[in-house]
Amino acid sequence: MKNILIVGAGIVGICTSIELIKKGYSVTLMDPNEPGSQTSYGNAGVITDSSLMIINNPLLLKSLFQLIFKNQTSFRYSKSFIFSRLIWVLRFLMFSHKNHMKFAAKALRELQVLSLNTHKKLIKKTNSNNIISKPGWLKLFKTSESYEKYSLELEVLNKHKAKYTTLNKTQIEKQFPDLEVKFFKGILFKNSIRVKSPLKLSKKYFDYFIKSGGKFVQESCKDLQYIEDKWVIFSNKNKSYFDQVVVSTGPWSKNILSNLGYNIPLAWERGYHHHFSTKKKISINPAIYDVEGGFVYSSNGSDVRVTSGVELTFLDAVENEIQINESIQKLRKIIPLNKKLIDKPWLGSRPTIIDSLPMIGKAPKHKNLWFNFGHNHIGLSTSAGSAVIISEMIQNKKTSINADPFSPKRFSL
Repeated sequence: MKNILIVGAGIVGICTSIELIKKGYSVTLMDPNEPGSQTSYGNAGVITDSSLMIINNPLLLKSLFQLIFKNQTSFRYSKSFIFSRLIWVLRFLMFSHKNHMKFAAKALRELQVLSLNTHKKLIKKTNSNNIISKPGWLKLFKTSESYEKYSLELEVLNKHKAKYTTLNKTQIEKQFPDLEVKFFKGILFKNSIRVKSPLKLSKKYFDYFIKSGGKFVQESCKDLQYIEDKWVIFSNKNKSYFDQVVVSTGPWSKNILSNLGYNIPLAWERGYHHHFSTKKKISINPAIYDVEGGFVYSSNGSDVRVTSGVELTFLDAVENEIQINESIQKLRKIIPLNKKLIDKPWLGSRPTIIDSLPMIGKAPKHKNLWFNFGHNHIGLSTSAGSAVIISEMIQNKKTSINADPFSPKRFSL
């Protein structure tokens, strides 16, 4: 069975397509949008092997009261969405215990190490070195109190031997003199890459896929049906047939698969980003997470991109720029922002499974149907690794890492 369709041309779908075409399959990639232009476009632009702390960890329960009664730059929510998805929210919170945090960290560490090594090879093959910088990920703390709260994550990082450097106030000032705010501590992740333009990287990978013999169909997948050992794909223009299908449609995966009788425990976290020019040239290599501020920013010399925190609401809810505007106002105190480089903020959604782990593997109810979605906020970091795993599964080979934590069979779908 050599004829495979990948539904979804984000970074996960593109990486999956590359891995399968390398193995000799005839691969078609389908998406109504330009490759890499949706969720994969608006992210922090970080590839790391050290994003191990899932959102639903023990600290979430401790801060739950504050989160419920006070909207923050890092987190906002729609009450109507919470009530409409209350069962999902409760199931999500049930995973906020230490044992699951440890289990998830181990699984994510293996996946991210595999993914980082695979990305490095792809970056070299696609001549993408000009759009990356190293090290690429820095967390900054303004106060000793916020740094002390980070101790649980440091415990997780140390257990899995993640490589990082702790920076004191003097070291931060020396290495990043363009920052106009004094920071108490910093954590610089050594094994990390910043992608200056996630969209450009996606396009580089996509071009490599096409040059390798891949096909791209810019259409919407309206329906999937398994008929007489073939997958029939109903798009907005045509009907086509494939031996196997991989669904990699991020936050839209739940809707696509519901037609096949799957109840995927997936929700989405919306986020915004904006671009600004700067009043002077800024020299900062890594993407920076302002821990107290709850936002991420990165510089390309004369321009800065800032991303907001999480907005938990309906996928098609009206845009709400309060969160990103708050991030911008906080960033103005750190970096001398000048003019907007885009008219309005970009908005996208992150797919989140209730246990904060992606769903990678064979569909439980159908032959020759595969899942690769739900990568939460770290899709860029985990995309290439998940592609390796799913390609090995399709070939019926032993996977490079233990893929059981990501199996769709862990839920009753």
